[in-house]
Amino acid sequence: MAGAFLAGALLAAFLAGARFTAAFLAGALFTAAFLAGAFFTAAFLAGAFFTAAFLAGAFLAAAFLAGALLAAFFAGAFFAAFLAAPAATTPRFTAGPSAGRRCAPDTTALN
Repeated sequence: MAGAFLAGALLAAFLAGARFTAAFLAGALFTAAFLAGAFFTAAFLAGAFFTAAFLAGAFLAAAFLAGALLAAFFAGAFFAAFLAAPAATTPRFTAGPSAGRRCAPDTTALN
């Protein structure tokens, strides 16, 4: 009778150990799944951060280049308006002391 009791106790201990092992492995699986989810979430958030940083840098570069283009346009307009060579005057077919200035019609008739 004692042998049957010991066999039953051994079976109960084995089943209890199997149950504890299954519970431990299930906990390890859930922990691994949680950590994997946390890792992928962190990787996604890091990617989102770097994407936002890249887009912000691209926006700042575009704003800087637009400002530089506008400044170059205004500089070109300034140089064209104020520093360009004066327009050539129309030639006047006069000679003598009245050359280069407007003359009365009676003076120009001498040509």
